[in-house]
Amino acid sequence: MQLYLRKNPINPSRLKYKINQDFFKHWNSQMAYILGFTFADGNIHYCALAWDLKDDVELLKKISKAMKSSYPIKKRKNSFRLRISNPTILQDIQKLGITPNKTKTCQFPNVPEAFLRDFIRGFLDGDGWIYTRKERREISVGFSNGSLKFLEGLSKSLNKHLILTTKNLRTRKKITKNHRISTCYSLEYYCHNAYKIIQYLYDNLKKSDLYLDRKYERQIKARKIFKSVLKGPKGIVKYREIEREYNMPMQKILQKLIKKYKAIEIAEKFDIYPRTIYAWFKKAKVRLPKRKSKKIIVKECPICYRRFKQYRGCSKKYCSEHCRILARQTGKFVECAVCGKEIYRPRWWFKINSIPICSRECMGKWRYMRVKKNLIHRSKKTGRFIFSKSK
Repeated sequence: MQLYLRKNPINPSRLKYKINQDFFKHWNSQMAYILGFTFADGNIHYCALAWDLKDDVELLKKISKAMKSSYPIKKRKNSFRLRISNPTILQDIQKLGITPNKTKTCQFPNVPEAFLRDFIRGFLDGDGWIYTRKERREISVGFSNGSLKFLEGLSKSLNKHLILTTKNLRTRKKITKNHRISTCYSLEYYCHNAYKIIQYLYDNLKKSDLYLDRKYERQIKARKIFKSVLKGPKGIVKYREIEREYNMPMQKILQKLIKKYKAIEIAEKFDIYPRTIYAWFKKAKVRLPKRKSKKIIVKECPICYRRFKQYRGCSKKYCSEHCRILARQTGKFVECAVCGKEIYRPRWWFKINSIPICSRECMGKWRYMRVKKNLIHRSKKTGRFIFSKSK
């Protein structure tokens, strides 16, 4: 859908703000970057092209400077916005594939090979990520978009220039606040593939080339982590490093260590995860020693004198939970003063009470008996039973 189809050129003097109206007519590195960024975080709203960012106001200033724009960058409640309402700019950018509500419908544009890396870098700065985990020595580069066709086109372009081994194109669904299902697609690359993409996008940048500062710093961290992992020409990881350190194959190293330590202790020694050490045992074809079976012993319960089995070293003293509760009882069994039912009362109860009553029903009968004998009577003021005065 195109909004502006003007045959006659616009007189720039009639416009309030100035801008390079031919910016999207000719390909260059800055134009390719801004176009890629617009595919990610730009939108056409009514009669304006806008970028709305939370914290990266410096990038908006770079875009405005590259387009020789005098349009103001306005601060909103939670973001900064650059909005351009030039009809020529809108008409040109729609020809390149940016349309209203482009999220689900946009397709990968025909970008000249010379400016493809600038376009992808712009899209990465908008809807992409460079992820690093120093503890696990992992790096990844990913892209996200609502259009499957766009990401498929992006994947083909990357594979054509970099010959990447694998890709992870995933579909993700989530329920929005309006209880609607939102579908999103993500494309992610790891390790060597991620490093190739970083080199392609960020090597040999010129002063005039645009990039997001925090993503640039992230790719520097990713390079350092990747170089620390690679110790040899073919990507030798920690497995090979340990073999070099001990100067023997991993099979002999594990066979020696398993005699002194457990598998988990070896993992801690090598500073790796337990699941990794078990994979190493499998790869080196080293068998783990069988677990020693615990001896079973027979004990006698001190409460019911019933015999039961348990493993040696277990602290279980009683045969059941019922016997354990009975063992904790320190009181006595007494008979109810009314019905004669046998009931249990703890030791502290005997310090306070002398007449055992088993229930509320028996308590009522016991009070009735005492009222008959004129030992107690009900108070007219409070309604409680009180002792009767002796005559």
